[in-house]
Amino acid sequence: KGDMKMFLYVWFFILGAVIGSFFQVCKDRLPLGLDIVKGRSFCFDCLHPLQWFDLIPIVSYVMLKGRCRYCHHRISLFYPIFEMMSGFLLVLLVYYESQMIKAILLFLLIMDFITISLIDRQWQIIPDEMIILEIFIVLGLMPYSDVSLWERLIGILIISMPLLLLNFWIPDSFGGGDIKLLMVNGFMLGYIKIILAFTIAVLLGGIYASYLLFYKKTHRHHHIAFAGFLCVGILISLFFGEYILYFYSYLFI
Repeated sequence: KGDMKMFLYVWFFILGAVIGSFFQVCKDRLPLGLDIVKGRSFCFDCLHPLQWFDLIPIVSYVMLKGRCRYCHHRISLFYPIFEMMSGFLLVLLVYYESQMIKAILLFLLIMDFITISLIDRQWQIIPDEMIILEIFIVLGLMPYSDVSLWERLIGILIISMPLLLLNFWIPDSFGGGDIKLLMVNGFMLGYIKIILAFTIAVLLGGIYASYLLFYKKTHRHHHIAFAGFLCVGILISLFFGEYILYFYSYLFI
């Protein structure tokens, strides 16, 4: 029995690493307008097409000693670390979550959020493809949630609509991708938890912006990538929202 469990955890680690590798493809290709399904992978330095044996998560990096097979340019250590962390994350979720399908869906959700955050940090955009992927994940998670349909429908608009109206008053105050992200996750969390998620995101973003301003790393009119803070707020609200809201009501209500 113990050997079977270990085999399953190894299998889930490999699966997580492979999925992590796919999300890295999304991170690299989507901001450049490249297809993530069609077309062969290639080295971004020499543009040489890569063979299947160049793309085995973690293993290929070790076998190639961290360099491109064709131009010998150093490959970022970020890639194997990301794949390893993806594998461990899936194993962790499967270990703690009794329902395997839910664990996999939560893994995909977190990976989607990480990819969105990385893309937004570098490019300050959120590709529609990542939003569409999350819509399917959220629909898959619906049977595992007790959030009512009315809570979900109100959640779609309660934060996103005011931000959309604010954009008419102060142009580009919030990105369209941020608003779409809030709509999808308002449906997932319901109106109470999406308010909590947005509050957490604003607090974290405000602390980060204050840090940048204090050390003169930015100026007042400079936009910061906000998607990462939203994703953190949403995940905190998803996993710990009940405890936070209970603690809040205990203290103040």
